[in-house]
Amino acid sequence: MEVTSQVGTLQRWALGHWPRHRQKVAYLIVGGWNSAFAYACFAVLYHLLSDRLAPSLILTVSFAVASVNGYLTIRYFVFGPARHPLVEYLRYQMVYLPILAINVVVLPLALIYTPLNAYIVQALFTAVAVVLAYLGNKYFTFRKPKTSG
Repeated sequence: MEVTSQVGTLQRWALGHWPRHRQKVAYLIVGGWNSAFAYACFAVLYHLLSDRLAPSLILTVSFAVASVNGYLTIRYFVFGPARHPLVEYLRYQMVYLPILAINVVVLPLALIYTPLNAYIVQALFTAVAVVLAYLGNKYFTFRKPKTSG
């Protein structure tokens, strides 16, 4: 009987707090998927092309593929549409292109000056990028326009 009571209490608490935390939970789930997808794009392309292309070029190509997936999943499953899709996509890229630019510099330098391989460097960089991207998406890309009146 006591377990049933505890489950009911937990369920009421979760449902009561869900609206306030839904976006964060959705971002964790979708962000996890997007991070895994982006990392997999990089890892596969790096494995196939690292003997022919520079790491920065491989990173840029993988970004082009992964960013479309990332935009669509974040738009529809986390923040919801706030503006015209093209405007949002351009704003999305304004958040991610600076992160890509930093990554394009960090990856080759880390490969030269650390004993880490490209897969580990990207995994570490992804952790930093997730936090920066969440803040940029929440407060810039998908911020709802203020209504006048």
